[in-house]
Amino acid sequence: MADMYSIRLVPVTIVVAFALAFAAPLRAAGTSAETGSEILRIGVVDVSRVVNESPQAARAKSSMATQFAKRKNDLEAKSNALRQDMDRLAQDGAVMSDGDRDKLQSAIRDRQRELQLERSKYNDDVSDAEHKEFEQMRADILDIIDQYADDNGYDLILGDGVLYSSEAVDVTDEILAELGDR
Repeated sequence: MADMYSIRLVPVTIVVAFALAFAAPLRAAGTSAETGSEILRIGVVDVSRVVNESPQAARAKSSMATQFAKRKNDLEAKSNALRQDMDRLAQDGAVMSDGDRDKLQSAIRDRQRELQLERSKYNDDVSDAEHKEFEQMRADILDIIDQYADDNGYDLILGDGVLYSSEAVDVTDEILAELGDR
């Protein structure tokens, strides 16, 4: 679920260029004798890890499994019953009367179409529910990141699209801890 979506779709090069453009004036202003030394604080969040490891993700997966378990089991039971009828046709078709064989073949085709339609509806419903769960989780994660940045004096937090970051700027563990408290 997590890798299919991106928290923020802002090209990193634009964000970094913007940060660097304002970093020099901030540092120059902050290093004067009157103001002390100000350092631009930048953090990095491994968004896919946050989405995969957060308690919210575990709750969403559990909720989805519970919500769709009955329909999944019904589809599996119908599929097994259809498979049994297909096996029966393959084994006994040669000794069946033409009418019985045609009737069974027609029933199998109808049930295959019905099962295919039910599976398609099931997959659509699961996809819609995943999207809804992800949007809620996305909002929670962004709120936590914003609050964390404000509380800890960060000027910039980067997410997806970071090609390299040292552990010194990685705040993923702290974000996961904050999500765990919610």
